[in-house]
Amino acid sequence: MKIIYSIIMLLVALTPAFALPLHKIEGKCVQPKDFNRNQKQVILKAFKYGAKSGFGYTMAAIAWKESCAGEYHVNFADPSAGIYHAHIPGLLKKHKQKDTNFMRNMVGELLMRDDDFASATALEELNYWHRVRKGNWYEVIKSYNKGFSWEKDKERDKIAQEYAKDVQKRVKILQTYIPKISSSTAKLAKKDYAIDFIKNADLQDKISQLQDKNIKQKQNTKSAKQNITILEE
Repeated sequence: MKIIYSIIMLLVALTPAFALPLHKIEGKCVQPKDFNRNQKQVILKAFKYGAKSGFGYTMAAIAWKESCAGEYHVNFADPSAGIYHAHIPGLLKKHKQKDTNFMRNMVGELLMRDDDFASATALEELNYWHRVRKGNWYEVIKSYNKGFSWEKDKERDKIAQEYAKDVQKRVKILQTYIPKISSSTAKLAKKDYAIDFIKNADLQDKISQLQDKNIKQKQNTKSAKQNITILEE
């Protein structure tokens, strides 16, 4: 019994030495100011790939949102893969391929290994929805996330709206960040649908605020005149 006990105690003592090292799992993404070198390269590459088509900031924002700029290449729940997390079953259907485990694995591996293929896939999807949604950037992003389904499903529409708003928020941050780390890259975007949408949205907000201000001023003036009339009577 003493021998068995000694062996057990020895194994317990040695276990930490032979245990596999554990990686710290954060489960969250950092802000651009804290990007590592690889993340910066992924963001710039995504921007360059979409810049000529007007989707530079959009692709960079999606890469940041979906994969944390290349840190997390796969989402098993969807399943999706690559720096933009392309939906694998949807991609197979689009290219008229059989949806088998082998094909899913093959396409998933290709999306994770080849950023150019992943970028081409994302840009193709954005261009498709740009035609379908007649240039409405906000609806393009909603459709990139939920396809046609958000049109008839309130819950999916809510999810798609949240997705589009988050991408829009990230575009605003990247609009300052990208010129700082590479001014030459930022200049590649002669036009940008996301920036145009944000400018128009901001302008509409200002117009609405001015209209609301004018309405309140008129109401206050009317109320003041009524009070004066009452006092005179």
